[in-house]
Amino acid sequence: MTAATLTAPLDVLKTRLQSDFYQAQIRESRAAHVAGLNPIRAAGHHFKETFQILTAVYRLEGPRALFKGLGPNLVGVVPARSINFFTYGNGKRLIAEYLNGGKDATWIHLAAGTIAGVVTSTATNPIWMVKTRLQLDKNVVAESGGVARRQYKNSWDCIKQILRNEGLRGLYKGMSASYLGVAESTLQWVMYERLKRSLARREELIQISGREKETWDHVVGWFGNSGAAGSAKFVAAILTYPHEVSNHLPPVLGRATKILTWAFRSHAQDYDKPPCPTASPNTPA
Repeated sequence: MTAATLTAPLDVLKTRLQSDFYQAQIRESRAAHVAGLNPIRAAGHHFKETFQILTAVYRLEGPRALFKGLGPNLVGVVPARSINFFTYGNGKRLIAEYLNGGKDATWIHLAAGTIAGVVTSTATNPIWMVKTRLQLDKNVVAESGGVARRQYKNSWDCIKQILRNEGLRGLYKGMSASYLGVAESTLQWVMYERLKRSLARREELIQISGREKETWDHVVGWFGNSGAAGSAKFVAAILTYPHEVSNHLPPVLGRATKILTWAFRSHAQDYDKPPCPTASPNTPA
């Protein structure tokens, strides 16, 4: 829950950057400014561009906009993790007991991870649906002063409107994309189990050899499991990231135009400024 709260602004930013509207604006900006830049300057441009959007959201919508969808996210994190761990642990035990003579194997981790992912996605899809709707909230700009109004007041209002306008099936839109995400959790479990087994084997070999543990051995003992979990999550997230994009393609909120216009206009002004002669890369030292 703490991690979800601290990283909420980045989650909001990620969801908006994955939308078609923001991608179109970003492509236009990059075509105008990134062409001809070396890789280092291009990477710097991308970072600056990303955080300018985050700053624009803060300035134009207020600090609360950076935490849109946090409520459903917090509500969803605990049951999702609980369901996933419970289903995986029991699934692994039952599959090994009834289908493999009580012996552990990689295919058991694969099967248990898949089952856990499907069960978790099915049970928590309405929560993530509400979270995404709140983050990509459609708004209309008020006639006076260009003040934007939100369509959904809060999570409960969002649920009521979805049920009233779309029915119960509306809460399960995007289920197919959620099922694609099962690949990530499955890969994570399989890689984590393999890394954990390697760490256990390493510890066993040290004990068999009878040698005294060195500093590095203690570091591995302290942080091995957490490092294995983090590494498994990192690799699985990179390999399966495209499903995140397909899972966040609802229409973007109406005031996105104002936000991006402000962000990219500010960025364009920075590039339009004449360079300082002493800072030119062609000027000899």
